[in-house]
Amino acid sequence: MHDKEFLVIHTPGAFGNFMAWLIDCYRAGKMLPEPFNGCGASHDRRYIGSVTRSTDTIGEDHWEVVLRHSQSKIIGCWWPSEYFPYILHAYYGRTNDGQFGRCAVEYLQESFYDFVQKQITSDVPQQIEDNNDLRSLFNVVVDTVNKKVPRHVLRMYFWYKLIEQENNIVEKENLKIKQYPRAELISIEEILDYEKLRSFFTNKLRFKVNLNFKSTHEKFIARNRSLQEYIKSQEIFNAVKNGQEMAIDDISVMGEAMVLFSLEKHFFDIPFYNQIEFFSNTKQILEYVKFFPHVLRQPNKLFHKHYKKFQPNG
Repeated sequence: MHDKEFLVIHTPGAFGNFMAWLIDCYRAGKMLPEPFNGCGASHDRRYIGSVTRSTDTIGEDHWEVVLRHSQSKIIGCWWPSEYFPYILHAYYGRTNDGQFGRCAVEYLQESFYDFVQKQITSDVPQQIEDNNDLRSLFNVVVDTVNKKVPRHVLRMYFWYKLIEQENNIVEKENLKIKQYPRAELISIEEILDYEKLRSFFTNKLRFKVNLNFKSTHEKFIARNRSLQEYIKSQEIFNAVKNGQEMAIDDISVMGEAMVLFSLEKHFFDIPFYNQIEFFSNTKQILEYVKFFPHVLRQPNKLFHKHYKKFQPNG
């Protein structure tokens, strides 16, 4: 198995590059230089022994690459549907070569125009789509004069993206990976669990070498700003559900959208999508719900559009 070629297939945010780096380490029988770039993603694989390819399947013709690797062992990194908010955050925040020097979501909320200009070529079609959507949905034109999209507009835009999950390309590609018959599958939940990840290499991939990469794995999680925001958004939402008070700070516009999306699904007929100023603590959210006029309660139209997915108390 050590001489076997591997190909890792994944969507953005599904840790495909980290898995490819680990495979390189196991094939080399030692820990190789860490692959983390400025935004925490494992895309800096400029080291001797970097031989395992990872393919983000949303890229143009990338499934043709998979078909050409007919003799390779295919590793498919997939994610449960409830992780879509994290994946969306990672799609914007971590799918880059480190040119932003930090999480790109934090960068784009300061200047969406410069965010697009700094993107690598393969990501430009997505950013063109974003510009078109911002124009059609919110009458926002992003150009050299208007570089910054108002924060509440970005929040609503990402909130909209969360509702339209089933139409998003990463959702569709994730399903393809899960159903690809040649793939040895591993979920991002398993990758985030150090012992389960080590077991995958020993029991599924049959590597004989026993590597200890616990400290690097901890760093891999700690540097994932998208994952941190996903977890924090769930903590805020759970605090509201349980009637607990907590401060809301150090969260990006995407993290805010995650919170509002979870709140609206839960309360269902109370709108949260058009907030100019975001809540600074959960007490404000609890009071917003408590005093919201009964005569104005109504599920939003997008819930009606996707009625099979969005149900009261769903």
